[in-house]
Amino acid sequence: MVRRMSLRELARLTGLDRGHLSRLERGMAGASEASLHRIALALEAPVDDLLRAEGDPAPPPPPGRQVPAPGTPEGELFHYTPEEAARWLPWSASWIRRKARLREFPHNRGGGQITLTGRDIEEISTLTAVRPEHAEPPDQSPA
Repeated sequence: MVRRMSLRELARLTGLDRGHLSRLERGMAGASEASLHRIALALEAPVDDLLRAEGDPAPPPPPGRQVPAPGTPEGELFHYTPEEAARWLPWSASWIRRKARLREFPHNRGGGQITLTGRDIEEISTLTAVRPEHAEPPDQSPA
């Protein structure tokens, strides 16, 4: 679930000091592996998403899993993990999970896991695409 979380709330959920969390957020301190796991658990996000910069691409799928493109016949009904879907959408896997939990994105929940079909990814792309503004028609009045 996406929610705005204060440092006070994150500190309460993780048991970490609020000042330390503030320094982590600003890049002025480092975090131990245990702290990263506690933060990830509280934010309901994988540790990899915490360490990845906003513009970094999603990690590639695990070796051995063939992932077709969503717009292909093979990809239309293929179930993509949020990490795989992030390859075609402009959001990180954790953001896709959050949007799915809020039911802002079409998705599937089989066995408690969030997946998106190729159709879901195409629908999300269509719904969230930036459309060009229409210019005013030229003045058609007689001269």
